[in-house]
Amino acid sequence: MREKKLDVTAIGCLAVDYFALVPSIPGPEEKIMAGTYEVHPGGVSGNVLTQTARLGLRSGWLGKIGDDEAGEILIKEFEKEGIDTSHTEVVEDKHSMFTWIQVDKRGGRSITMFPNVLIELTADEIEEKHADYIVSSKAFQAESCILPFSPMIRAMEIAKENGVTVVFDLDVPPSYLIQESKQATQEQLRRAVEISDIFIPCKAGARELVGSGDIESNARKLFDLGPEIVAVTLGEKGCIVMDKKDTITVPGYRVDVRDTTGAGDAFHAGFIYGVLNGKSLEETGRFSNACGAICCENVGARAMGTLDEVVSFMEKYKTP
Repeated sequence: MREKKLDVTAIGCLAVDYFALVPSIPGPEEKIMAGTYEVHPGGVSGNVLTQTARLGLRSGWLGKIGDDEAGEILIKEFEKEGIDTSHTEVVEDKHSMFTWIQVDKRGGRSITMFPNVLIELTADEIEEKHADYIVSSKAFQAESCILPFSPMIRAMEIAKENGVTVVFDLDVPPSYLIQESKQATQEQLRRAVEISDIFIPCKAGARELVGSGDIESNARKLFDLGPEIVAVTLGEKGCIVMDKKDTITVPGYRVDVRDTTGAGDAFHAGFIYGVLNGKSLEETGRFSNACGAICCENVGARAMGTLDEVVSFMEKYKTP
């Protein structure tokens, strides 16, 4: 078998996050004064790859960014982390993605995303430009935050057909994807979950898919959709991890939360690391929880730990 050049490649959101730290998230017709303003690199896939790189996995991103200031920031941050950018296409006279994020004193947040060149990626471009790159990795991570489903599904299919482990991050609820953003049809969403080896929906997405707010009691319904492994993050409660045989609730770590942005992405990266390194389902869940907890202790989606820092954190909190 040909040796893999990379451990993980990813497709999905890459953005610069503009943070306002506020006393509370303002409602309609409400004004509020921010205490602090910060700029951090972010975007779901960019965050996941930053964490996998810090854990020692050879990581790379494929997609489009603009030739603007945000794009320069994103490229420099990838290069600093040792993330491969050979399939990151810089498009002239286009905008890279950026977000406005408000974070309250409890770590709660609201996020506004803006249109950008990433959504112009097509399924044909995946086939023509990126197929070999996807196949060159052990795992392929796809997420549904902003990218149209057509190119994402084609990339997932190429990975699946070539024995690459497919990880699907359902980062927003199905109702948003299908009814509001129109990124996917019901059939496309079903296809994406079906061809996933590992499916990790957000809490709101899991609730819609199982038809209940009681995720713990209904989580195994997610297996009816086709994946081999399912993980659902439960915030400070930890996570539920499942395979065809077992369902395990793994408790979370109690930390002083400053900002939850990126915690779920750190969890995803930890899960990919655990699977690629042959950890048990429970070990993978515990390791992933630790990655997410560390991210919550500081501001910014990429306030993530290295492998040594994650291991030290877990030794400190042997019993979450």
